[in-house]
Amino acid sequence: MDKRLEANMRFLCDESRMLTGITVAYGTTTYSEWAQYGRAQEIDRVENGFIPAVRPLIPDTIYDLASLTKLFTAVVTLALVESGQLSLDETVGQIDPRFIHLQNVTVGDVLSFRISLQTPGRIDTVPTREEGLKRLFGVSVCPTPAIRVYSDMNAMVIKYVIEAKTGLSLFDAIQTWILSPAGMPETFAAVPEALRGRCVCYNYEHRIEGERQILRTSPPCGLPHDPKALLLSDSGRDLCGHAGLFSSRKDMVRFAQALLSGELIRRETLCEIGVNRTGFSHGDGTYRQYLGYLCFAKHPLQRLSEVPHWMGARSIGLSGFTGNHLSIDPDAERFVLFLGNRCHGRVSHIVPPEGMDLTAYGLNARGVGLIKWNDGRMVPSSAKYVYFKDEMLHAPIESRMRALGWL
Repeated sequence: MDKRLEANMRFLCDESRMLTGITVAYGTTTYSEWAQYGRAQEIDRVENGFIPAVRPLIPDTIYDLASLTKLFTAVVTLALVESGQLSLDETVGQIDPRFIHLQNVTVGDVLSFRISLQTPGRIDTVPTREEGLKRLFGVSVCPTPAIRVYSDMNAMVIKYVIEAKTGLSLFDAIQTWILSPAGMPETFAAVPEALRGRCVCYNYEHRIEGERQILRTSPPCGLPHDPKALLLSDSGRDLCGHAGLFSSRKDMVRFAQALLSGELIRRETLCEIGVNRTGFSHGDGTYRQYLGYLCFAKHPLQRLSEVPHWMGARSIGLSGFTGNHLSIDPDAERFVLFLGNRCHGRVSHIVPPEGMDLTAYGLNARGVGLIKWNDGRMVPSSAKYVYFKDEMLHAPIESRMRALGWL
């Protein structure tokens, strides 16, 4: 392992304690390297509180991909376009009449975030899957926000486009167009019971919203962390388009390399995924988000970009709430993958009361430190982890790839 990368992974997991553990991989169409540090689980809950329950990461650990699932959804969609089974000019309502408010909205509009979607109410606040689906099929177009355009809704809708066009479940379509041709036997929507001991734990997530401290005890290992996916997926039997896939480091490297080598979709199609279709400068220092097909496009300001600075203009970027990241540069034929966990036993999200900042909780200026919970425990914060990725991970990986002659 590169010594700088190793030191930074230790910092993220042991010194700052933003992550329980992380696995990184990077490479070309034919070569890759990987490194791993930390734990798949740290604690468990008992009647009187929490106890240590340490389980290390292993080479074939299985991770919740969270929003990296969106790239699988996008790739299957574009494979259907390539084969003539789908046109981006068809409307969602024509393909699936259950979307009664999307009769005049094209698949291309949804795939590219050219339109914004809103359900009648939050899906993850209803008690049953049936009520959640009712809200999803009631989705409609809403005014496009000035800044934040990225949403789970678009991929959630595209799932049903794929299913209507293929007659397959989304996971079976992913199996047909991605997993089988790429050779990815360790990617699942429903993780087999026998393999759940290899899964990372994302439970015991702590959140602060105003004056409220919230402890989320779900999900069990092998079920989606994303609340909408957890509600709608029926324990993995009905994969959502935005989140819910699980995979290993080896399979995800294979996915990136299969994309770059043209095994799944044509090279010219891959190069279209990360093209910016939404972003621009407002002229006052703010920007609308730069987005491609169900992914982030490269942003002109690096602090706002999901794509590392050394990747090209047509690169694809995606991050998952749990701590994952995938960047693919189709022109340079390079990829970077992070499989991290910033949820298990961490304060992952903080919305301070008006007038307060994160230092009021005892965190340093960069959002690192321990927060005193209402039961007296000191809980590490991962709320600002996203701002450490370039410095701690992308930078040493760039140096290593240059040393190898890969850049």
